[in-house]
Amino acid sequence: MNLVMRPAEGRDSGKASVLLAETTRGFGVAALGLGKPELQLKALEKWFAGRGNRFSFEHTLIAEMDGAAAGLLLRFAGAKLAALEIGCGRQIFSIYGVIGAFKMIWRNKVLANAKEAEKDEYFIAHLAVDARFRKQGIGQALMERAITETREHGLSKLALEVEIGNDPAIQLYQKMDFKIINTIEFNKKADVLQCPGFHKMLRTV
Repeated sequence: MNLVMRPAEGRDSGKASVLLAETTRGFGVAALGLGKPELQLKALEKWFAGRGNRFSFEHTLIAEMDGAAAGLLLRFAGAKLAALEIGCGRQIFSIYGVIGAFKMIWRNKVLANAKEAEKDEYFIAHLAVDARFRKQGIGQALMERAITETREHGLSKLALEVEIGNDPAIQLYQKMDFKIINTIEFNKKADVLQCPGFHKMLRTV
């Protein structure tokens, strides 16, 4: 296995947007694409190529296998989360238009009180491996990189979110010593958002 990890660049936006979309499942299409997969990809591609937002290449590591983008890790310190969310907000009108922007804000109101990461946590926002490269240790290598970076940032907590009902992912993270510490259920908005909610999982490193 010839695996190389490198900082992402804006030019990676095409492949990266596809990998990011895979991590969000139906929720991403509903929340970011307003029901349209192509709009979700457009939004992710624009955010990824830009700076100062939670989907930016600035926070992404690309895993390459023999020169091909095989996976990615998008992560940042929890202390940056609020500013990065604002960075996304600055572009929603240019991505979605006026009506679409307000529709997106309404759909995502349920997330307003869901704190993904605390200031003393390092946060894995997205970890993805291309289907062609799975079961080759790439996900494990990316996770180990996140653990190392957590320590390098002087932090001792590594956090992530996983969709309720995604049992294979939950079991995998539990084997890596992550524990569920909080659950946000979407209840009445579950159908609209195509997702029952999320578990927050935490590991001490």
